Amino acid sequence: MAIFDEEQVLKILNAYNPWWKSGQIPKEYLKEMKRTAYYEAERIIVNKTVRRFIVLSGARRVGKTTILYQLIQKLLEKGINEKNILYLTLDNPILKFGTLDKIMDIYINNFAVDSQIYVFLDEIQYAKDWNNWLKVFFDQYKNWNIVATGSASPLIERGITESGVGRWKTITVPTLSFYEYCRLVEEKSELNADALIEGIKNLPQGIKDKLKKKEMSKEKNRELFNEIISNISENYKNIEKINKQIPKTFSVNNLEKMNLEELARIVNILEPIKKHFNRYLTLGGFPELALSKDDNLAQRILREDIVDKVLKRDMPELFGIRNISILEKVFLYLCFESSNIINYTTMSQNLEGVTVPTIQDYIKYLESANLIYVSEQLNATGTKMLKGKPKIYIADSALRNAVLMKDDIQTDSIEMGYIVETAVYRHMHTYIQNTTGTMGYYRDGKTNKEIDIITNSVKENMYVEVKYRENSTIKQDNPIYQKQGERDRLFVITKNIDDYDIISLKSGKKIVKIPAFVYLYLLGLEEMRNIEN
Repeated sequence: MAIFDEEQVLKILNAYNPWWKSGQIPKEYLKEMKRTAYYEAERIIVNKTVRRFIVLSGARRVGKTTILYQLIQKLLEKGINEKNILYLTLDNPILKFGTLDKIMDIYINNFAVDSQIYVFLDEIQYAKDWNNWLKVFFDQYKNWNIVATGSASPLIERGITESGVGRWKTITVPTLSFYEYCRLVEEKSELNADALIEGIKNLPQGIKDKLKKKEMSKEKNRELFNEIISNISENYKNIEKINKQIPKTFSVNNLEKMNLEELARIVNILEPIKKHFNRYLTLGGFPELALSKDDNLAQRILREDIVDKVLKRDMPELFGIRNISILEKVFLYLCFESSNIINYTTMSQNLEGVTVPTIQDYIKYLESANLIYVSEQLNATGTKMLKGKPKIYIADSALRNAVLMKDDIQTDSIEMGYIVETAVYRHMHTYIQNTTGTMGYYRDGKTNKEIDIITNSVKENMYVEVKYRENSTIKQDNPIYQKQGERDRLFVITKNIDDYDIISLKSGKKIVKIPAFVYLYLLGLEEMRNIEN
């Protein structure tokens, strides 16, 4: 019996597409919250004037498949025939024996109702010659619309380039921003006994006065009960109420134009979501795990299902890596050194003679698998230094915590500093990804003083110093004081909620000191508003 034949493929297609029979997607496939990547993809897929295939690129478990299902749900709601919507995951072991054209022939001949079809391909990099076949599909079948996902960014980018510029739109799906995390956990929060008790304590005085009345009709009692529950529910979930208080025209880079009272108002508005910040830093970047009620189990899943599968299965298969143990050592070393400058020679010595070229190759592979960010050393003009040493950030602090099995980071000020800098880099990387420019760090050659994170673009430059500690004072020899151009935006990221300020310099420029949870939330909120508009 052939492994790949029509009968086997038909069974797989039916299993992956339950809406062909029911007309709807199973509820467990869908999530209520939609991320910025969803709105970007939706805008393209419904555009009738400019046709593009879409690829969603990101690490395992960041929610790429959920976005596909949400897009399918949108199409079903618009009245698209369910048989004209195909979903496949191409890391299916049986489908790997076939080619995309044969799979599509079987689908078209057996299921599709007409020529206007929508195809959703999960983990497309596992399909043979996928880029060549998609070029054929784009050119020959004008009524086909394809959305794909991939976990190996450069492989996907190279395939897109080879299949032709103008056919594809790449949308990056990072781990959850702090803004998205807050939305997710508050939307899924249960109004449990603890929340009810806390809510009753904080009821408005008017409702408390009504409770003191001894004799009330059943109807009045029912009205009072509904009023109490409504009040507690409204105050239990804060996100929508918070967002309404922040002007729609707000921009992070306009913070320097505020006075201290206006900045204080923003901090006070966001104070209720501070309670989520430490857990977000621990394991909040992956949607499914953020909702877990067992943090130890969530960390184990991160190690086994994300890190181990990527290092031991995905990367060897995609990049032809033979020595998995060296790959694991490199990644473990980078976890220990996350947010620090990497010296390849020192790293080679610490890894018992693993050569520098091998280390550099493996770092490229890890970046390709969306497990790390590489922050290049930039000079004073924002240009990459040829002999500069990179900083490495693990793509999400939750990954680092899981690999190093750290469950006490909140009491370790040094660890928290590393983790917050990692989170700030991830947010800024996403914030500027659609702009043309550079991103990295700056190190003054004379003083060896650094600016942790800098971005340079045509519109504006952002200089960010992370001081997540009790004393956030920055000395006058810090190079951030030298950055006083018209397009320069200067930030110091602090720990405590009352540690905010607007420091006026002699040049007229201002340095904005702002708590980390406030800064990250505002970056995510602005990102969402930009895509919604």
